[in-house]
Formats: sequence, C-alpha cells, structure tokens
Amino acid sequence: MIFHMFSDEDHDIGSVRLTCKIFEELATPFLLPPPRIICAPLSGSLATLTAVSRHPVLSKSVMEVVYDCNRYHFVETITKYKEALRRANSLLDKFKEPKSEEENRDLKTAFSQYRQTYDDQATMENTGEVIACLCSALMRMPHIKKITISPNFECFLDSQQIHSIYFLEPDPAYNEAFLLMARILSLTGTKIHNFNIETNDDPIGWRDPVGVSGALFRVMSSSNLNHCCKAFCGLRRVTIAADENDVAGWMTGNLAEMLSGATDLEKLNINGCHPTFQIPTKYILSTTTWSRLTSLRFTHVTLDQRDFLELLIRHSGTLKDIDLFCVCLTNGSWKILLEGLKPYFSLQRISIDYPLEKDGESYKEIYLKLKHASKSWLLSDGLLSEWTF
Repeated sequence: MIFHMFSDEDHDIGSVRLTCKIFEELATPFLLPPPRIICAPLSGSLATLTAVSRHPVLSKSVMEVVYDCNRYHFVETITKYKEALRRANSLLDKFKEPKSEEENRDLKTAFSQYRQTYDDQATMENTGEVIACLCSALMRMPHIKKITISPNFECFLDSQQIHSIYFLEPDPAYNEAFLLMARILSLTGTKIHNFNIETNDDPIGWRDPVGVSGALFRVMSSSNLNHCCKAFCGLRRVTIAADENDVAGWMTGNLAEMLSGATDLEKLNINGCHPTFQIPTKYILSTTTWSRLTSLRFTHVTLDQRDFLELLIRHSGTLKDIDLFCVCLTNGSWKILLEGLKPYFSLQRISIDYPLEKDGESYKEIYLKLKHASKSWLLSDGLLSEWTF
C-alpha cells in the first residue's frame, strides 16, 4: 500500500528502489503504471519488450501487451515522398512546398528518418525477429491477460525525435496485426481473457482504415483460421473495430466461427465504421449462444431488427448491460424491438444513443417516441435499474 501511494503521487519510485533489495523487489512493479507494455515491429521496441520479459520482477507485473499496428511503406525517392504527403494531407491542410533552406533540410531529414524506420521495420519482419521476440516474451510473462491491437501509439527508432510537419505518418495495418497476434497466441498457448482491437483515436476522424476489414477473412487460409480459433478460446472480453470494406469477406462467417469458440465470453463490443457498418450480424455472430454473456455494445452499425431481437432473446437469461450508439435498424423499428424485449427483461442497464431507422423516422421523432414509451415498456415492472436515452 505504501509503494502504491508513492506511485500515485508521482514520487521518484526509481530512487525508492535503490534503498535496499527488499524495496527494489516491492517497488519495481510500479515502474509500469498501468501494468502494460507497448511494442512495435521495430528493433528498439522489441529489445525493450525482451528486456522486460527477462526481468525477474517486471516480467511478472505485465498484464497487457499493446501491439502498435502502424506500418511504414517503402518510398523510393523524395519526390514520391512529397506525393505521399500530399495524399495524406488532402483532407487536412494542403501540403506546402518548402520555401526556405531550413524547410528543405527539414523535409530531407524527415524523409531520411522515415526511410530508416521503414528499413528497420522490414528487417525485423523479414528476419522473423518480430514473431520470435513476441513469442518468447509472452512465454516469459505469466500474468498476461489482455492483448490490444492499436494504431494510437507513436513508436519510432530510439535515435529519433520526430516533430517535423514533413514526417509521413504510418498507416494502420489492422489485418496483418490481427493475424500476427492470433498466430502468436496460438503457437505459445497463451491464455488471455481480453482481446481488444481499438479504433483510430483520431480527433479528425479521416485516417483509414478504422479497423479490421472483410479482406482479412476472405483470403484467410485454413491454417490461419485454426490459429485464430485457438486464440479466441477462453476469451471473456472481445472488442473489435470493424471496417466495412470487402463485404464478401465479412460474409464468409469466419469471424462468427472464431467467436463461437469463445465459450466463456462475457462482454462483446463491435465498433463499426462511420456512419454505419452494414454487414448483417448473422454473418458476424451467427446463432451462437454464450452462456455467460452479460454485456453487449454496438457502435455505428446497421442491424436487422429481427436478427438483433433474436440475439437479445437468446441471451435474456444472462444479459445485464446493453449499450447502443448510432445503431440503425432495418426491417423493423425500435418500438417493435423494445416491445419484443419486455417479456424477457432481466437487464440492469440499457443505453441507446442516436437511434436510427433505415428509410424511417428521423432521429428526433424516434427519440421523442421512445423516451415516452420507455416508461411503460421498461420501467413499470421495476426490473431495470438504469435507462439512458
């Protein structure tokens, strides 16, 4: 408790560790607040991961591995580099040609740093260092419970401090990262509880892609599908950022097969791309019933009202928390959905924000109708402790 207070109050926990061997052992875990490590397919990042995994105390403290899914691309010349900058800035401020010697040097330095980072990434991937380091690290860190795939962390070479407006940001590569981490979990037999794919934390919201796409599942080999199914076994929480691209891929049912193996699933979050993810849920969730599912969250998705109602009824015995944001219903209405739910209600909380109906009433009309109706449909029996609309 004392060392926890030192950590919370931002004291120099490093100095505390130097007091004696007992203090070193007790204080070392607080060097990782929160107890996670962020890694990327770069030499410096992988070296740090390896060092932490070999540390007798830190290796037991890490509970989450965050994999930075951003990837650098080969750019041959500075002319093509400027073209890439123009494309990247097409929706933001227009790319401005350097006008001074200082700006020209800045552009050349940024190009050089980008190429160095790409070369380092390519070397780590082509030599197998990425998968080797991740596999060995996970096997040495016994308390890992969560894997996160995210584009929201900046990982560069250790020798670089990049603040240039001419530096080309890497692109999220969700599909490759998903397959990599699934393969690693399968090969090492690491049993985690939480698998999290984060959407872009981009304040402007124009950075593509926004999650895994259907192409991941359309071209998936039987070997990769087997690795993914093994990785999903034992999961309790799954969060998937989904990009609508490649509809045919989403309709293969491969994701549904993976999720069906997560028999202990308790919380499921599907975050679709803006404005709505329009792949029918039957291709994503199939007709699986998870006996422990208590929480369900959908964001920016289009759902078939009948399929969605069937999903909720199947889990009426366990489901306690529903969170729906910018969900559009087809082949039905919100009124029918809530009326159909009432006989099965055992919920403790339901939140519906920005409900939509395809070719139906406006958001304001739906809002006013449901806000009034919710009192009689949901609250009259006293079964619901929290309703947010």
